[in-house]
Amino acid sequence: MRNILIICFLVFSIDGLCKPVQIQYSSGEILNGFHYTNTESKSIAIILHGTRGHQNLELITSLGATLLENNIDSLSINLSYGITNRKNDFLPCDINHKHLQSKSIHEIKYWFNYIKKLNYEKIYLIGHSRGGLNMMQFYKGLNKADSSLIHAIFLIAPISDDFHDTRTIMMEKNKIDIQDLISQETGIIQIDFLNCANASVNRKTFLDYYNLDSNNIDNSKKPLISLLQTTTKQTYIITASEDIFVPNTYSRLKQHLPSKKNIELFLIDDADHFFRDFYFDDLIEILLNLMK
Repeated sequence: MRNILIICFLVFSIDGLCKPVQIQYSSGEILNGFHYTNTESKSIAIILHGTRGHQNLELITSLGATLLENNIDSLSINLSYGITNRKNDFLPCDINHKHLQSKSIHEIKYWFNYIKKLNYEKIYLIGHSRGGLNMMQFYKGLNKADSSLIHAIFLIAPISDDFHDTRTIMMEKNKIDIQDLISQETGIIQIDFLNCANASVNRKTFLDYYNLDSNNIDNSKKPLISLLQTTTKQTYIITASEDIFVPNTYSRLKQHLPSKKNIELFLIDDADHFFRDFYFDDLIEILLNLMK
């Protein structure tokens, strides 16, 4: 992968640049994004980071810059996690976690509405890791008119765990049965959460992220496989053979989605979860071939 340093306001060409944008959420938080734009482009990708991440991660900025070089605009966004004007740093572990994944899905909708006003002909959705799950949760919540505006969905190393998977992991690792949390009225708990060991988490927050069940009516509380089984949108899933964060995603999707003709699954050999170095070239080649 080429070394790409992204600083907003950096001009890539006379007509192409990266600029920061802000919108306001209904509860008052300022949401931050980067708009990589070329005045000639008629297509745009909304790019979402993974767990506790941000828009200035190497993978996210590399996607934005390389797509722009190929005449595809993009908007990379920061989920707020309830923090107004959240900057480009990982969400700390040592806070009282009371943010909601379902609220993050609503924030994506705000950005989608912002993009709609710019009158692009094609809109793509790209999500990495938990961002891949969140993009599918967002898409499945759209009405028919809005969903028709999405040209295709790209999920990069997406999280595929459901409640049963998380419950098993927690029992094996921490000897905690998270099934008990559903019936308890506990406020704050100490538990492993979003890759944070023994974090201080509101019970409602924990369940909002991890109580993912295919029987939930709310799409923001459904797991990836359930969402994919019912989608008819063209969806491309790119996984990495050496992924230690979501090692089961490829095999699960291979098992549960064998006959879905609108879903295409890729496995990049020797790549890790972040598709570093030359493996980014393999990733972007797949994306560009499918976008053109």
